[in-house]
Amino acid sequence: MNALNDERLLDEIARVDVQSAQALAQSMDDDGVGVLYDIVPPAILAKLRKGVAELVEQNGSRYFGFSGAQWINGTCLAPLFEDAGLHALLRQLYVRKMGTLPPSDAVLPVMRVLSGKQGIRHSNNFHYDSYAVSILLPVLIPDDPGERAGHLMMFPNLRNARRSALVNIVEKAIVEKLLARIWRLPRVQKWLSAKVVTLQPGNLYFIWGLRSLHANQACAPSSVRCTVLFHFGDPHASSVFKGLSHRLHAMRLRRMARD
Repeated sequence: MNALNDERLLDEIARVDVQSAQALAQSMDDDGVGVLYDIVPPAILAKLRKGVAELVEQNGSRYFGFSGAQWINGTCLAPLFEDAGLHALLRQLYVRKMGTLPPSDAVLPVMRVLSGKQGIRHSNNFHYDSYAVSILLPVLIPDDPGERAGHLMMFPNLRNARRSALVNIVEKAIVEKLLARIWRLPRVQKWLSAKVVTLQPGNLYFIWGLRSLHANQACAPSSVRCTVLFHFGDPHASSVFKGLSHRLHAMRLRRMARD
């Protein structure tokens, strides 16, 4: 991720306040999503977009992503990733929803870049996250008039968090694979009150990742869409079935890359 390396602009990223937990949790319960506005300023977004443009030039117009702390360390987003207030807020949200302490304080950062025909194949793939809390930071969202923007679509809080890892894996397999096409039907989306969340770069969007079925809408193949995700609190992290879940996810990504 050398293309994203830059000096840390600590003073320009808004501090996250743990006191936001109650209001965010209420909004996530009621509306499916809670928002902290204008956390990442335009100057940092511009640096990130420049890095993304270099990566697209290197990798071509396709889907690619990065996962884990390695890619974000040393970048202009590192201050947000390391923000003690953000970590405290995530812990508070986990405890409020799960009723217990998180199994780990680790935050998993992920960058997703969608472009070209592969980007379309990675759209409208409705899924549940493995983590209790997920944060979405839009970096680059297509915004030309009449252009498909790839906003977030979700079925808010469609299920309860599953305590059993095996039940969670089986349910995800049914919902995300066997029923994959069902969630794309306008009739189903209307019946189950799906909602589109319009994404504004620089805001942080919080959802209950384990509970809300969600996907990004499609963009045009000529567009580039980039988001950063922060996942927190996998209640099944220590399960013997977790390896199976990782393998199934990896197989799915490889299959989509070949198609």
